[in-house]
Amino acid sequence: MVVKKTIGSIYRLVPASITLILALFIVACGGGGGGVSNSDRTFSGTITGFGSIFVNGVEIETNGASISIDDKSGSEDDLKVGMQVTVVGNVGTDGATGTATSIIYNDDLEGIVISNGISASQTTGNLNVMGQTVTVSENTIIEGVVTPDLIVAGMIIEVSGHASGTGSIQATRIEVKAIDLTTYLSTHAEGIEVKGVIVNHDEVNSKFDIGGITVDYSAATLDNMPTGNFDTLYVEVKSTAGIDSISGELIASVVELESNGVKGHDGADNEEVTLKGLITSDINGDKFDVDGVTVTVNANTEYDGISRSSLLTGVMVEVEGYYLNGSFVVEEVEVEHESSSEVKDTVASIVTTATNTGTVSLTSGSVVTITSTTIMKDSRDNGFTPDPKFNLQSLAAGDYVEIHYYVDNGENIATKLEREDI
Repeated sequence: MVVKKTIGSIYRLVPASITLILALFIVACGGGGGGVSNSDRTFSGTITGFGSIFVNGVEIETNGASISIDDKSGSEDDLKVGMQVTVVGNVGTDGATGTATSIIYNDDLEGIVISNGISASQTTGNLNVMGQTVTVSENTIIEGVVTPDLIVAGMIIEVSGHASGTGSIQATRIEVKAIDLTTYLSTHAEGIEVKGVIVNHDEVNSKFDIGGITVDYSAATLDNMPTGNFDTLYVEVKSTAGIDSISGELIASVVELESNGVKGHDGADNEEVTLKGLITSDINGDKFDVDGVTVTVNANTEYDGISRSSLLTGVMVEVEGYYLNGSFVVEEVEVEHESSSEVKDTVASIVTTATNTGTVSLTSGSVVTITSTTIMKDSRDNGFTPDPKFNLQSLAAGDYVEIHYYVDNGENIATKLEREDI
């Protein structure tokens, strides 16, 4: 069986975190921004596959690395495709392999679904999760339900993705954690949580807004919060009481200052950075925001596949640059590809060139290239146990797959490959 359809333009990137996808690769001594050579690297991004793990196209060895999952000690088994992680370690001169000393995962939102705008006939759309708009794309990994329309009001879901900090998240991974708050609290005593930038602070009544929800912190513990006005501070709010049924407000148990109150990476001078993310604020003068982080262009900035005037909200880009006096200075900005088509078919043959790269030939005759950034997921459950560490070497002739891809110079390049039941 073969099914093909067009789902969007080729050169618009899938709005896919998070939080921010930061990939910090120090590629050469000096560089365009005067970066310094350093064997230690820090880069953050989406886990797209395993072998050990692939993050932003880099295969990262995890043996010996400390792993933190939501501020708790974890293991590689806790890492899942679609998670946004921050890796500290080093990357080889080939830029394709590296070794981690630490891996950190923190979700962007773990909260109550208020409404679901995705119907049974749709695979993409928006969820309202505690006043935050969570966008589901073709590349979003969904766990706990088969399709996103089965996520219903009252469920507790964990979201990882591209987060603006002001009420919108382009999800790379969604996992249903519990059917309701009572069930969730039986195993998560610390409560649900939301991160974001405070607006409309009412100090007298102990309230503020994050995205589309008002937070009542009158009975909350304030952790590292300053005195006075909280507006513009980036915080994490925890709640064990949930949403008040009358006021619709989130009743906070803890309000904690995050990242010194500013969303994003706090880079050191001359630290070279590659940042992949969604433009969340149009260019204004010499500045625009990527995943809620302000970056600065100048006369030396180079543009690849995009013009300065096209740096507009909703476009996914890769930005390379360096930090100087606390500011991110952009050396190069490049638009990212989005999948334009999908195909469902049976695998005829596979050629692997590395752990997670190669080509897949389908019975229809189509050939699709798998890269180190292709999202790999196993969803077979009819007589099979899905492989959580699924990669190209796990795929076999006769397997049925759904592949999302774009075309570049006549080559079909996969953004996502999912093995499914026929």
